[in-house]
Parts: sequence; C-alpha cells; structure tokens
Amino acid sequence: MVWLKRLQQWIKQLFKPKKKRRAYPKILKRWNGKDCAVLRIERDTPGERATYRITSIHGQCDYLITLDYLREFHTELVGTFQGTPIRIPTLEYQRNSILTHRFAVWRLWRNGTSDPLGIWDVDLEGNNQRGANFTELASRSAVKMVALSALLLVHVPRIPLLHWESQIERIDWLALLQERIRKELSNDNHNLRACVILQS
Repeated sequence: MVWLKRLQQWIKQLFKPKKKRRAYPKILKRWNGKDCAVLRIERDTPGERATYRITSIHGQCDYLITLDYLREFHTELVGTFQGTPIRIPTLEYQRNSILTHRFAVWRLWRNGTSDPLGIWDVDLEGNNQRGANFTELASRSAVKMVALSALLLVHVPRIPLLHWESQIERIDWLALLQERIRKELSNDNHNLRACVILQS
C-alpha cells in the first residue's frame, strides 16, 4: 500500500529532530480548548484534503486525522501533455469507484512511533447533484467538525473512565463522520458505505 507507506514516512518526519533548514509542517489554523488543541496542518501528498492533529496535555500520545481523495491517489501517471500530467484510474479504484475518500485516525506516540486506530474508505459524496465544489467543501467541513469534537471532551481526573485520553479512545470515528457528513450534505439517509482498510 503506497499510500500507507507515504503517510507513515510523513508521520515519522513529524518527530525527527529539527534541522536548521527543515521546517515542520505548517500550521494552517489552531483551535484551543481547556484540555487539548486541534491543529489544521499542511500535508503535501497526492489527494490530501484535510489533516488535523489533536494534542492534549493529558495522556501519552497525540491523534492525527487525515482525509484523502481516492480518485487522486488511485491513478497512474501515463505521461504528460504540454506540461500537464495525464493520469488514468487503477483497476483497484475502478472496482470500488463508489467510495470517494480515505479517512484515517492515528495515534502519535511521544517516542516518535505511530499506529492507526482505523483506516476506512468511505463515500462522502453520495448522490449529491450540487457539483464537485460543494461535495469537496462538505467533506472537508465534515472532517473538520470530527476533529473539533475533541475540544468538547472534559478531563475528570478522579474518574478513570472520564480521563480525556480514555474518552477519545472510545470515540466511534465512523459514526461521528457519518453524522457530520449527513448534516453537510443535508441528507439524513446518507450511508458512508465504509470499507475497513485497517483497524486496531
């Protein structure tokens, strides 16, 4: 899985010691809460639509939420025409063309390692007739709201089940994404048609 290897390499870069000329991923926006912060960060990979890092003052790890557009990284470069790359869909994408995005949630440990909580291919467009720009904005907005939901968690130190990290580990990420995309698409019946790629 080329996509998985590229994302893992990118995650490893987050933890490498800072060199004079190497800059960490650019923070595009930051939301601060009482127990955590959510960072919208730049990730320069094919198909990237949204990347959020959730950092907390509690626990031993951060969380990374990524959204990628399947049509862009399930293509093969066949050449260029007047400087424009020409790509064609791979057979894998053609078989599952109803699925539009890859949604992933990762744990980023303080020692520099990472492991996925889950990676799913999902449909974030449905039968929407409002055009590509609308569905792209809807998918980005839905994932943003999923990431920002971490700001609502309240750490209760005396009750282990209500520790911030315990609460975030119990989140049903797919259910949350489905709830958000239904609101964005104004379609209460939208089904993600989620296909599990990897789940811990």
